[in-house]
Amino acid sequence: MIEKFSTGIEGLDQLTDGGFLRGSAYIVQGPPGAGKTILANQFCYAHVRAGGRAIYMTLLAESSSRMLAYVSQMGFFEGSALPDAMQYISGYGVLEREGLPGLLKLVQHELKRHRASAMVLDGTFVAQSVASEQEFRAFIHALQGVAGMADAVLVMLTHQNRDSSCPEHTMVDGWIEMSDETHGFRAYRTIQVRKHRGAAILPGKHRVRITEQGIAVFPRAESALQAAPAARAEDHRVASGHAGLDTLLNGGLPAGSATLLVGPTGAGKTTLGLHYLSLCNAQEPGLMLGFYETPAHLLQKARSIGLDLDTPVNQGHLEIQWLPPAENIVDELVQDVVNRTRARKVKRVFVDGLVAIRDSLVIRNRLPYVIHALSMQLGAIGASAVYTSEIPELELDQARMPSDELSAMVDNVLLLNTGRRANAFRRYLSVIKLRDSDFDPRTHEFHVNASGIAFGPDPRAATCAEAG
Repeated sequence: MIEKFSTGIEGLDQLTDGGFLRGSAYIVQGPPGAGKTILANQFCYAHVRAGGRAIYMTLLAESSSRMLAYVSQMGFFEGSALPDAMQYISGYGVLEREGLPGLLKLVQHELKRHRASAMVLDGTFVAQSVASEQEFRAFIHALQGVAGMADAVLVMLTHQNRDSSCPEHTMVDGWIEMSDETHGFRAYRTIQVRKHRGAAILPGKHRVRITEQGIAVFPRAESALQAAPAARAEDHRVASGHAGLDTLLNGGLPAGSATLLVGPTGAGKTTLGLHYLSLCNAQEPGLMLGFYETPAHLLQKARSIGLDLDTPVNQGHLEIQWLPPAENIVDELVQDVVNRTRARKVKRVFVDGLVAIRDSLVIRNRLPYVIHALSMQLGAIGASAVYTSEIPELELDQARMPSDELSAMVDNVLLLNTGRRANAFRRYLSVIKLRDSDFDPRTHEFHVNASGIAFGPDPRAATCAEAG
């Protein structure tokens, strides 16, 4: 089996099934600003930290010192690696004077002189500009051989928009495309592994973030998480946190299942979720992810209806994560929920606000598949998930599911709806489906009082009726 070198980027290692193959050549292609230079430097320093030696050769007019000054600001930079394990070299002068043959000799010479096992050639498009198409193909072919002979990884960076039919893409062992895209007013970066010989890849585009720490790649949840086996062997029930609801559910929610609470604003979805979390303890740790109400507000809300969330929070049995409903990278968010659930052996997960997740997606139709992948992962860990999703309808008879696909991809669906009758605002709950189980199919009116959710009409509604 051919040895693989980590790319230094966890998400990219996942896309490439472990990283770059030793003795192979890769093209990393993308427009200026897509992150190619950062990716290549991050790879070099990760390689050096792992005990290898790396060379970064630029064919651009930009000096190595300028490049170094820029890279030294990044979190992955290690000054102690210079100049022994990590070398910056310019090939621009040799390319100008001696053309591609001279540049090829320089690459061979420097790889041997520094005993390098990784090399970056930045600005491959410059080499193409000084030669004919045929000469450039021969150059790429020769570089492929040089990488193999040196038993090193060669990464060539280019910003030229060359399509998949170009000869160099058939010659190299791997082809990675980076892009800087816009959708409406939103700008975002993506990465796609177009080719990787001898390795399974996660196909398609995946989101990228660049920070002071370098590049982070977030594989699409529905492609990266689907491979996990679903351990749904549990046949017991998980209490919903409300005894009356458990009766409707024939004992509670199936363990390891995913439940969707659907309803308009004010229907009681978050309140029901707080009931669910109120049972968190050392045996059943919990995790909540919310987008609209801050942790302090949620704790106060729980107190106001007689639910004690302060105790499990203070004892470390319940973690409340809050994110503003902005342009979050959903795949990062999903991976974070999975990691936290696995690390703390969480049994109760409550995600309040799938609308915020949907609105963060560039392609909103991904939502059902993302939630399905998340639910499968949580189920495999042994956690039961509860999600809330908002619908605009306010009348009981007009209620519709937010999306057929989303409803189909969860195990249980509870509809919470509202309406007006006899001059009073009223709430209703119906169990729409429950995984492999019978349930009470009737619609039940409920209200929220100082003890939380209570089934039956709100006593104050009678006063309204009399007043009407």
